[in-house]
Amino acid sequence: MRDPEFQDNLDLPLQIKGEGGPPRPLIWRRLSRVMEVIIYVLLAFAVYKLFGPELDRQAELDSEINRLTQIRDDKNEAAAKLRQEHRLLKTDRDYLENVARDRLALQRDGEYIIRIDREVKE
Repeated sequence: MRDPEFQDNLDLPLQIKGEGGPPRPLIWRRLSRVMEVIIYVLLAFAVYKLFGPELDRQAELDSEINRLTQIRDDKNEAAAKLRQEHRLLKTDRDYLENVARDRLALQRDGEYIIRIDREVKE
């Protein structure tokens, strides 16, 4: 039920928050801005603390991948050299003779072997 004495006055302007009322003092505006900056800094710090260790772990894993990739490439290169040597030993008689003479110190009749060993730098 409506109150018969109630009259709605539509001519009065509506007050929007922040307008019309007394202005906020300057100190409160500054303090709210400072608090906003502090909240953003704390939020950024929390994100760093949350994801920082994961980023460090990712960097470690990337370096491990690079190290293992280098080892794999070195092993593939060594395997290719061994495959080449195996192929030459099976097919090339001159190469087989040179390897036998060098590694096993074999010689033909009337030949003299003079071996000069050099130090290998590692």
